[in-house]
Amino acid sequence: MNLGKRLYELQQLDLDVAKTTEILSQVEYQLEHDEPLANARAALERTRQGLAALQDKQKKGEWAVDDLEAKLKPIQQKLYAGSVQNPKELVSMQQQASQLKSQLRQEEDKVLETMSHIEALQKEITQKTAHVTALEKECTEKQQRLLSEKAELSTVLDATRQRRDGLLHTIDTAYVELYENVRGRKQGLAVARIEQGRCQGCRIAVPVSELTQARAGDLVQCGSCGRVLCLG
Repeated sequence: MNLGKRLYELQQLDLDVAKTTEILSQVEYQLEHDEPLANARAALERTRQGLAALQDKQKKGEWAVDDLEAKLKPIQQKLYAGSVQNPKELVSMQQQASQLKSQLRQEEDKVLETMSHIEALQKEITQKTAHVTALEKECTEKQQRLLSEKAELSTVLDATRQRRDGLLHTIDTAYVELYENVRGRKQGLAVARIEQGRCQGCRIAVPVSELTQARAGDLVQCGSCGRVLCLG
């Protein structure tokens, strides 16, 4: 195999390594991150926190109701017993009772409203929990597929790198350095095939003298783009 062909094969192996490495990175990222499941869990946790806040609110409301009932009870007992004879005191107590009853109704309404919200959130939590459970099952199955894919990709990557290392031993270090230098300047494409008398890197016609050198197996660079030329 002439030098141009060996460098072209080296380039194909480098491209394969880069592609496989990128796919492997994507697989590894998916193994570590499952956004739908993470989002579902976060949504469930927010709903649970909302439920806890409402339950706390319900308790405080019930305490307020108990406190108002405790204040109202002795006043009503005095009014019902008829033990208050002073008209002004009687009117004052009736007003207090009326205010306390109004406040009590408001607090009871708030508690009932909170309980309604709690019931709705409890149903929502049940639905979200089921959704998370389903996603967790899907995630487990997906993880198994990804682990298998990762193992296959790792095997392919190791084999490709071994082939690359073997090929490197057949190429002079100076040519490898030239290849790497051009590759760095040409977005990873250091070698271009010659087809129909043209460099496929820049589409410019290759002079006959360069074609002759390439046929002889010598290292030839395109006079236009600087890529190493590979014939055939």
